[in-house]
Amino acid sequence: MSAPLASTDETSNDIAFESPDKWFAGGARVDYDPQAGVVSGGSGQLNVFLRPEGDTASIVTFLPGFPDGSFGWARVRRHLPGSDLMPKLFMDFVGMGDSDKPKDYSYSTAERTDLVEAIWRALSVQSTVLVGFDFSSLVILEHLRRRLERAAQGTRQQLPDIRGVFIFNGGLFPEGHTHPWYTTPMLRRLPKPAWRGLARSFGMFKRTTRPMWSKSYAVSDAEIRDLQEVLKRHDGGFYLAAAAGFVADHKKQGKRLDFGDLFRAYRQQFPFFIGGSREDPFEHRQLWLAEKLACDGLEIGRLPGGHSTTSEHPEALAALITQFVENLPK
Repeated sequence: MSAPLASTDETSNDIAFESPDKWFAGGARVDYDPQAGVVSGGSGQLNVFLRPEGDTASIVTFLPGFPDGSFGWARVRRHLPGSDLMPKLFMDFVGMGDSDKPKDYSYSTAERTDLVEAIWRALSVQSTVLVGFDFSSLVILEHLRRRLERAAQGTRQQLPDIRGVFIFNGGLFPEGHTHPWYTTPMLRRLPKPAWRGLARSFGMFKRTTRPMWSKSYAVSDAEIRDLQEVLKRHDGGFYLAAAAGFVADHKKQGKRLDFGDLFRAYRQQFPFFIGGSREDPFEHRQLWLAEKLACDGLEIGRLPGGHSTTSEHPEALAALITQFVENLPK
């Protein structure tokens, strides 16, 4: 049963770190049909989680990372300006967080991009800043490529203006991924019968997800249990394997989803910020490759810690995002 689509207006960030239940209580599950978009009256095939905060006409769209989904932004959010100064939109892709997690579904970068565009239309978003973390960088690249392709075809686009693009610890260049073999490469090769048990054993889950944090970060069992709870919601532990093919998907797209080409196509229209963590084992080569574009005006930044910057350094990440948004042309 989905809840009405509505925006909250919380302007104070002086709150304790939210539990998964509290985080999801701040949003709503809305009806979604992959063909028709966000619909009403219970006519959608699926329910997806949205958490809009403030005026949705001009909003910062926070796209979720893998595998924690929108909940990964909970710690960062408390250090961001309130919704009166920075309206925000958080969401979970199908298969993540509090969204439905169908077993028989074609999980891909393309279907995630379809969902984002449908949500913008449903909320009548007129302009947005795109903030991507982890694999949602690929959703941003797919959306940017689609805009070019639609323009070339003369297709009318009911899409918001983009004011800026901010990507952290995400895939940018197909040849830049460095995922250790025992993480996503192993997950995508697991036989389907093994998928459903991935998040059930806490010990196994802890060993599987530990590479997300730097060795110096003392991640607590409580933090890992919160992540496990988010994944297991709606019986979704299988998503760890079901969505683990996003690197292979990126490589198949070749130049179509190559950040360099897209940056050059758009750099005169809006600014880009590309960031990464110094000890990220998954995407550390991406920044080395991106540095070749610095002379063309690409802004690049680094933070300490491992891949899960949203957990290790949420205040520093929030500061980078805030500075980027505040410096954009009004």
